Amino acid sequence: MLATAALVMAWWITRLLGPGSRTSQASYDLRAYFYPLYEGFYGRLAKGSLPLWNPYQLCGLPWLATLQGGFFYPPHALYLVLPTRIALAASGLAHLLLVALSTALFASRVGLTPAAATLAAVLFTLRGSIPYWLLWPYMLEAISWLPLGCLAVLGLARGEGRRAVGFLALAVGASLLAGSPQATVFLVYAWTALLLSLLLGAAPARWAAAWGRFGGALALGAVAGSVQLLPAIEMARVGSRPIHGLAPDTMYPLGNPGLSLLKSAITGAHTSFGVLGLSLAPAALLGTRSRPLTLWATAVGVLGLAFALGPVTPLFQIYLALPFLSWFRGPYRLLVLSDFCLAVLAALGLDIVAGATAVDAPRPQGHPRIPPAAGLRRRSALVVGLPIACALALGGHATLHRAPLPALVATGAAVTLLLRAWARARPGAPLVAGALLALATLEVFLPPSRPERLPYDAAATASHETYRETYTTLARTLGSDRVWLLSAEMLPALASKLASRYRVRSVEDYEPMNLRRQAEYFTYAMQGSISPPFTMRRASRIYEGRLVIPVEPSGRSSFAARRRLLDLAAVRLIAVDDGMLVRPEVRAFIADAALEPRPSPGPGVALFETPYSVPRAFVVYRTRPAPPSEELLDRISDPGFDPLVESYVEGDPGFLPAEDAPARGEAAHFVRDEERVVELDATLVTAGLLVLADSFHPGWQATVDGAPAPILATNHLFRGVPVPAGRHHVRFEYRPWSTVAGGVASLAGILLTVFLLIGHPSRDDPGSAPFEA
Repeated sequence: MLATAALVMAWWITRLLGPGSRTSQASYDLRAYFYPLYEGFYGRLAKGSLPLWNPYQLCGLPWLATLQGGFFYPPHALYLVLPTRIALAASGLAHLLLVALSTALFASRVGLTPAAATLAAVLFTLRGSIPYWLLWPYMLEAISWLPLGCLAVLGLARGEGRRAVGFLALAVGASLLAGSPQATVFLVYAWTALLLSLLLGAAPARWAAAWGRFGGALALGAVAGSVQLLPAIEMARVGSRPIHGLAPDTMYPLGNPGLSLLKSAITGAHTSFGVLGLSLAPAALLGTRSRPLTLWATAVGVLGLAFALGPVTPLFQIYLALPFLSWFRGPYRLLVLSDFCLAVLAALGLDIVAGATAVDAPRPQGHPRIPPAAGLRRRSALVVGLPIACALALGGHATLHRAPLPALVATGAAVTLLLRAWARARPGAPLVAGALLALATLEVFLPPSRPERLPYDAAATASHETYRETYTTLARTLGSDRVWLLSAEMLPALASKLASRYRVRSVEDYEPMNLRRQAEYFTYAMQGSISPPFTMRRASRIYEGRLVIPVEPSGRSSFAARRRLLDLAAVRLIAVDDGMLVRPEVRAFIADAALEPRPSPGPGVALFETPYSVPRAFVVYRTRPAPPSEELLDRISDPGFDPLVESYVEGDPGFLPAEDAPARGEAAHFVRDEERVVELDATLVTAGLLVLADSFHPGWQATVDGAPAPILATNHLFRGVPVPAGRHHVRFEYRPWSTVAGGVASLAGILLTVFLLIGHPSRDDPGSAPFEA
């Protein structure tokens, strides 16, 4: 275990702490989404404020329901006490250590030798998908609990009780709290298949007990993750991504990598399975004692790879038919299960090739040679492994721009296996195992040609401070209004998420978990229809929060013709990155929308003001029932639409326009304008509707002079409250039921899990019974 931890830390220091030589699209989410998201949320939390509603993006959306931040994930306490970049680095290292040590422990508990257990940990942690997921923390954090869950399932299969249930509940709950329900679904499928394999041939009583405890552990883990799940479920009811299966093309917003995954998986690239792993894995099929484990690893590994390839194989129809899997994008993420299974198979194969006794039948005392059956299996494994190693040597040399290092590793593996074929004496086993483990370690330390630069040091995160003056000036200038920051798509220095950090009300975001009303509203603004959404200059059926000016196709109205939707959202200022001013569609929009230049808020940014912006809060005396979404958006996007004369509401406003009502309403006065509370004063001549141009969401509650009042969806996206004649005080407060209920349930689930883990074992809990699968 110490050696495994030392290897991981050495890899992390040498590979990640040094400055990388490139900053590519692969790390864009880490730099432009996760880093500013953590700074914004945990910066508020460190000051004693629990952020529930974010008013700074897309006219407002829930903080917690967006999932990927993993805001209640316990290891994220690091972000409360450390600078974000240091906490990000420490969290990455901690999860690599968790993966490595729990993998080694699992391999040891199934009877593998220390060398084989170390090999499994090294291959799974430092090759394949796990290092790649450092760029997406929520995936790494959620998937890191796979080996610990396997260890718990192993305990359930052999009759352990309380602590096995506790560890499995811990793995499920932690994975859910990390913010990737897709990864958690992957883990549950893997654990279910493992328990099924380990119970083959077991007595009915053992089956019933194991499956009952397994189901209880899953349920307890789900309860522990309720503080994350319930807000997400509430969001799904009104969100742009409802809970149901996605169409295959929607699963691949950037295209399906398909068979290209195989190239990266087998050629010796730094994201591949590895030459040693692929050379040793076939030997596991020749073992005898660990057949259930081998069966599970082979089946899950092969199916995981086939599903990850997507629609290029007919097996993808099975993936689409299985519950929950088709709810999420990126089926290629399932490749991480294949990585783990390959690591287990390679470890099993190592013990067989080296002639170790932990997997094959024990050697009679004093017998100097390998038993004939074990020797035959070892030689058969070598016959399989040698051609694979040689083929990988040639393939890696040919495809990686003739890079010699993977080819040299494969050659070394082939020579070691060849020498072992003639080494019949058992004392040679440790030497062979050590040599193969050393080659595997060398292979993981081979550097990629151009390592990615991660935001772990001050220089790498300096870009987030580039426009501090711009954001500070905008926040001071805007008051209660909003700005549209129009910047290049891949510019982290002006990333959409930075608006939350600097408390600037922006009309856009980079967030795939948004409200359905927001998706429809801003999609219509961009393209004049609500489906399929146009986003980030690529075809995608999921709106991700970006607001861009499309290059207009022939025969369609320009974006400037629908600028009224920006006015209704109280967008008074439009800040344009200097690099965007050279684009013809941007220049055309500025001219067609009659934008007026204003003094620049900071270097590199031009500022414009729209002369037709609507107040963010106002009173209107006349309403109409809202028609269907497409028709409604068409009406309110008309430049002549005036919401202070007449607005569209969903539901009964409870009043009829009075004959003596003013022809046009007026702006309301902000008394308090905070993240979770907005208070307004308004004086009405007759009964009317007070409209606040913030996102409509069921978690908001309103009072008029302290008395509860209904909130009606107004002008599709916004909130309206019926108010009688006279001077009144209207208060909006965000109090979602999901946060309170989820917090109570999670606390109960966590306390019960802790009790199971630290309580005294019951008499029927064997605890340390040998593995009998």
